[in-house]
Amino acid sequence: MRFISTLCLFCLSAILFAQESPKHSVPRMKKVQIAETGCSVYLPSETTFDLSKSEDGSEVYTGEVELDGFNFAVICVKFAEPIKEKEGRIDVLTSYLDFLQGQFGIEGSAGYGKGHTLESNSDAEGVIDYWSDTEEVDYAIKGWIDGKYLAVLLLYGEGEYHYFNVQEMFLNGFLFGK
Repeated sequence: MRFISTLCLFCLSAILFAQESPKHSVPRMKKVQIAETGCSVYLPSETTFDLSKSEDGSEVYTGEVELDGFNFAVICVKFAEPIKEKEGRIDVLTSYLDFLQGQFGIEGSAGYGKGHTLESNSDAEGVIDYWSDTEEVDYAIKGWIDGKYLAVLLLYGEGEYHYFNVQEMFLNGFLFGK
């Protein structure tokens, strides 16, 4: 009887220790306004957006949230002059992404995946890619453009982000202003 009690106690403690608590909790994403643009994005917490102007007078808003060793970064450009022709928009977006690769020291890229769309904006076109930089930081990025705005969403850190659904909600959770 004593052997059975000891065995049961051993099994119970082994089960309890085997159920380690997760290292990271799943973040609750919330819709965050990007300054006065009318655009918004889903992020794990509020952030402020810094404004700068590009050479052509476009407004460039940047914001970032760090969580569990990963960064959720947003770049939103409000064009000084809207791009009326839908034909060249994706080229503008990929050129901007090429520029960012140079700025971030990207040395590896999966290649642009084009043809992404948003239910919330039939004019929007998207591009996805996965990057790695010289310091072995991995990036999941998605760019969006609709003629009035261009947005780049970057989720980066060491390795892949632990919650695929959160990553997808972030990358596909950009809402364009009017």
